[in-house]
Amino acid sequence: MKVKDIFTPSEVCTCTPETLWSEAAALLIEKQLPAVPVVDINGNVVGVLSEKDLFRALFPLYKDWMEAPHAYHDLETMEEEARATALSRTVREIMSSRTLTADLETPILKVGALMSASGIHQVPVVQDGKLIGMVGRKTIYHAILTKYFN
Repeated sequence: MKVKDIFTPSEVCTCTPETLWSEAAALLIEKQLPAVPVVDINGNVVGVLSEKDLFRALFPLYKDWMEAPHAYHDLETMEEEARATALSRTVREIMSSRTLTADLETPILKVGALMSASGIHQVPVVQDGKLIGMVGRKTIYHAILTKYFN
């Protein structure tokens, strides 16, 4: 199977590297999206902003927590600081710039393997260099399980 076999082209919600974190979060919530492609002024995919990226931007890294656990006892203050920081941060600061893309002829097992190896769950789909949609891990595993195990 190839991406074209499971993919439904659609208008894709995007953001730019300059989009505010809070605006991008509102977009993901409003549209119930797990991720959005980040595009430059020419429409080229330069990254992906996922729920995971937004989540990580709110909380300290594990190594930071372990180095100074006492700094994280006042969780209400930490929450307020995270909210204030989120209002001024841009997508560029938190997006994943490790971007995989697929085209309509890419085998879905290849996309799935790359997702598994990289920890990326949503991949932009491009045709003739233009963004035409996204394909997610759920769509891929559903197609495979339906075809071979149903």
